[in-house]
Amino acid sequence: MLSLLNDDPEVAFIIGAGPGKWKAVETIEAFRDRRCMIWHVPSGPLPLLAAVNGDPDDNIADPWCGWTERRAGAISTIPYFGPDHSGHVRLTIKNLAGGNEPRIGLSGMEWTGSHYARIGLPAHPSTQRWWKRLRAAIIRISKKVPRGGPFGDSKPEIYALPDACRAFAKGMEADINP
Repeated sequence: MLSLLNDDPEVAFIIGAGPGKWKAVETIEAFRDRRCMIWHVPSGPLPLLAAVNGDPDDNIADPWCGWTERRAGAISTIPYFGPDHSGHVRLTIKNLAGGNEPRIGLSGMEWTGSHYARIGLPAHPSTQRWWKRLRAAIIRISKKVPRGGPFGDSKPEIYALPDACRAFAKGMEADINP
């Protein structure tokens, strides 16, 4: 998954650069945090939210040089761009689950898409196309399995990436929730 994103010229990772500070980078060596922010660069500038809700927002002048957040979100390990910005994807990484027995964690990707199109804030068309390509690429390299992995009781509904499939082949079970 990481190489798929690192090799994609249309995306950047948003990484921490100190408390409340962030910057965009083209690649990363590993997923360091449990949550990761991916920016689809052709979607346009990233918003810099005003410190007080209701005051005018700005755009981040140069994400590659970094910025200081004026208004943080509920999750301190990723920047907050507001609920309606559709140029970023939130990636939650759970390689291993908690508990006494080693289990594969359930990771996920979240994208707002055109959820706010009804109020005049649709996703950028290039980001919609990119999201479809990303989903197709993930489907090509993964296997659809039930929650809990191949040993789960439900119908196949999630995609297991190659490392997870190798762990399943060795008999490892998986979490059913993130």
